[in-house]
Amino acid sequence: MSMENLTRNPTELIKNAQNELKNLEIELQYGYLGRYEQDLITNIDLKNIHFTSSGDLALNSILKSLEDKGYSVSGSMISYYSYEKDIYVFVGRYPLSLESSIPKNDIRSHLIKLKCRYINTADNPAEEAGIDDEDASEKGDQGSRRTKERKIGYIIEKVARWRNLYNGTINAKGETVRLTLEEAAVQVGISKKSLDDYLLQLRFGRKFGFNFEEHKGDKVGLLRAYVKKYKQIQSELAKLGPGDQLSKENLDLLNQKGTLACKSRKCCVPPPGVLKFNYQQGSQIDNEFLKFMNQ
Repeated sequence: MSMENLTRNPTELIKNAQNELKNLEIELQYGYLGRYEQDLITNIDLKNIHFTSSGDLALNSILKSLEDKGYSVSGSMISYYSYEKDIYVFVGRYPLSLESSIPKNDIRSHLIKLKCRYINTADNPAEEAGIDDEDASEKGDQGSRRTKERKIGYIIEKVARWRNLYNGTINAKGETVRLTLEEAAVQVGISKKSLDDYLLQLRFGRKFGFNFEEHKGDKVGLLRAYVKKYKQIQSELAKLGPGDQLSKENLDLLNQKGTLACKSRKCCVPPPGVLKFNYQQGSQIDNEFLKFMNQ
């Protein structure tokens, strides 16, 4: 397929496809086999979504939009859900070929389901287990491994250096030297897989108002728990209809401090407008939630 076939020109087929997807949402499963997380992604900008001349949906443009939102998809195995076949169809590793698309016959809903499977490195036992080499240690004759969890301030420093090396640094000759993400990861001394994950956690933490300065000496697990908590709440909020209320579980979470290490409820709090209700004006909101948001 040539680049001419990937277009946003207003042909009849493309107009129809865009109209069908004007309220596009993406249900994304991402992670390692058997350990997937799931997010519902809304507010997709259709201006950045490409269609083929036959009205099929170009997958690379969807995945690029997910990357721009902070999701790590590079090098992952990509599948989409086929409504016609009622199965996930494997497409390839991202970035995909230009021919990779979701057929228009499979675009029957405003909801597109994608699966982004991270790849284990079979020749590296520590990485296969999700542990970096520097974090893995032998324990007794059985050779079992443990994870030495890093501190938040440390991963901020390492991720910043990794991205700086990728964006380019000036050498002694005044020349800009840019490394690939893989080369930069080697320089930093942490696997690219872990750096991708840390970057995603940092981006979501910033989005949800995590207090990095206060918790820079805490372990990264605290950040993970905070991000997971508010992603869970945000996911339910996106599904609320008129008059619906949050579940008791999520209301209880909102009435707690942001993290177990927070000294007050004002330490880690999502910025105004981040947690949005999907309901009509006049719907009743639980008083406990209103009390929390107005503090």
